[in-house]
Amino acid sequence: MVNINDVYQSVLTIANKDNRGYITPEEYNRFADIAQNEIFESYFNKQLMYEAGGLYNADFSDPIITTAEKINIFYNSSDLSQANGAWAFPADFYKLGSVQVNSIEADFVSHKDVKFINQSPLTYPVSTQPVYTINGSAVKVYPSSITSGVNIEYLKKPNAPKWGYIMPTASQIASGVPNKPIYDSTAFNPSTDDYSATAKSLNFELHTSEYSELVYKILTLAGVTIKQADIAGFAQGKEQQIQATEQ
Repeated sequence: MVNINDVYQSVLTIANKDNRGYITPEEYNRFADIAQNEIFESYFNKQLMYEAGGLYNADFSDPIITTAEKINIFYNSSDLSQANGAWAFPADFYKLGSVQVNSIEADFVSHKDVKFINQSPLTYPVSTQPVYTINGSAVKVYPSSITSGVNIEYLKKPNAPKWGYIMPTASQIASGVPNKPIYDSTAFNPSTDDYSATAKSLNFELHTSEYSELVYKILTLAGVTIKQADIAGFAQGKEQQIQATEQ
């Protein structure tokens, strides 16, 4: 994972905050979330492009393996619960991998095909050969007699990163501590903690190799906010260099 504070300090240093404009923690957190999601979503197109481009033999420089490694950080599995005839995806669901029913791999079918499958005695699904359809944020599993044992493998959405901080006390300020946010490295728990509270931090969930691209993506957004076109231009140029080396 990429440390949220390391990226923040790099962004502030490059942006030269004392002369060009201050990037608040709240602004930074918004930019960080956008940048992380953009990088995460780019993996899937890259994977398709690399696979279509041919085979690679070198393990440590194979872009297919490298991208798969970055994607697999977000691999997860979950036992689903049934409600109103459907099995709802977990809250952090992003992309479906596979569906198992009592450890048996279920086959995906379209809504059109499932009608015909259910009407024919020869193709009607049974518990030893289940099928499923995708209904928005849930799956429907056939045969409908299945009431338990449904599990999915999926990719989860990245949790929004957070640079948490506390403000210095009056006595600290009196002793010379600058009156500005102080980084709080206490671990933030997305399941129980409130994002609206300023304290506690959550690192980026991306692979460590994404450090530079995160910095430049955030700088691009920050350059627009603090009205510094040269910062945005510099960051975009660096980001394009990184992307060119991945082709």
